[in-house]
Amino acid sequence: MKSIEKKISTPTKVGQIVKFHTPYPDENPNQLYVLLEIFEYDESLKPKADIKALNTGLSFPPISTVLLEDLELAEVETTDLIGFRASIKKDNHSIVSGKVIEVVQPKQMVDLSKIGDRVETNVSVTIQDTSGNAHDGFLTVIF
Repeated sequence: MKSIEKKISTPTKVGQIVKFHTPYPDENPNQLYVLLEIFEYDESLKPKADIKALNTGLSFPPISTVLLEDLELAEVETTDLIGFRASIKKDNHSIVSGKVIEVVQPKQMVDLSKIGDRVETNVSVTIQDTSGNAHDGFLTVIF
């Protein structure tokens, strides 16, 4: 018999959405986390990462420090965004808000980047503004 090996995509930068590739039996295997920081050491210590759980229902979810090698990149269901109000950054760098009416990729690896007073993503969506006009761009969270 052939053994089936799962290819694990190791996270490489802050802002990636990750999960544990081999969760403990009492853990939710679908729990997603955002990678907050990576700690690189000399070759005697394995790299670690600070992660924060997403969608926990907690106002202030805890930050956990784990071995980087225990994590893998996670695909996110972007279709869950349809119907929600959101802001996007268009190609001309303008920011437009409205309701998400379409996502380009139903599942994808999401990258987050904090730039000034906002977090930009690689999630391409179409939104409809209050006038009914459709706009294409990348999902952006403004603080």
